[in-house]
Amino acid sequence: MVRMGKSRNVIFLAGLLILSGCAGGAGDPYHRAVEQYGMGRIDLSVREYREAMAANPDDVRPKFNVAVIYQDAGRLDEAEVLYRAILDRQSDHAPAWSNLASIQEKRGLMSEAEKSYLHAVESDPENPWIVSQYGFFLLRAGRLTEAGTKFEHALRVNRKCANAWYGLGMIAEKNGDNRTALQNYDRAVVYNPNDLEAYLRAADIRISQGERGAAVGLLRKAVGLAPERGDLSLRLGRLLREEGRLKDAEKALERARKNGAVAAECDRELSIVYGKLAEESAARAGVTQ
Repeated sequence: MVRMGKSRNVIFLAGLLILSGCAGGAGDPYHRAVEQYGMGRIDLSVREYREAMAANPDDVRPKFNVAVIYQDAGRLDEAEVLYRAILDRQSDHAPAWSNLASIQEKRGLMSEAEKSYLHAVESDPENPWIVSQYGFFLLRAGRLTEAGTKFEHALRVNRKCANAWYGLGMIAEKNGDNRTALQNYDRAVVYNPNDLEAYLRAADIRISQGERGAAVGLLRKAVGLAPERGDLSLRLGRLLREEGRLKDAEKALERARKNGAVAAECDRELSIVYGKLAEESAARAGVTQ
């Protein structure tokens, strides 16, 4: 079992996710590291993982998890060293190949990246998450037909692979088939309700089709997943204001400003909202008189 890291193309081992009653062995640095990570204590987690690495050099799990933490933090050189150390010991470690490929791709080493993705798929051809990562690489390279083949392969292995549904949604969208794109994004969020990107892409399509009410619902889910992102609250607030839902818009825009959205844009939107609210208040006062 794997999960995605902060980036759609970085994979964590399950050790970072699964905590059970027997996982908290006081003398086991690996499980202490898992617990520290789960509580957001990243530095302490890395320290415990490194203790686990020293205690058992043959166990690739702590090495891999530290590499992922470094990769998410942008410490790519350190992450790459760890991935290569894993592959020196275990040449068929598919997640290490896939994450190494992601680093190579980010550096623009596209040929090397594809070779690493192929190593990953060859090492674990029935792993839908691994296969879908290669699909995203092909998609980013504009090789849509090949990418679609990989996503379909992933779904043949596991129909609940949210990443594959998302990838097929992107392909359909690029081909101008918004109906199929929406269906695939809907499936992606069924199997991964935390897929922020799927909600946002679906919202953009709904807006383009004039289905603004449905887009509001999707943006609300996105904001719920990332409440700290002021830009998402700003998008929601602007849409609510355009829909005439002024009180809701006011709340969203004030939250956007508080959470770091561009102040000038928030203030411009809020001034429109305040003006319209004042007009409504004056109109009600005129009626009562």
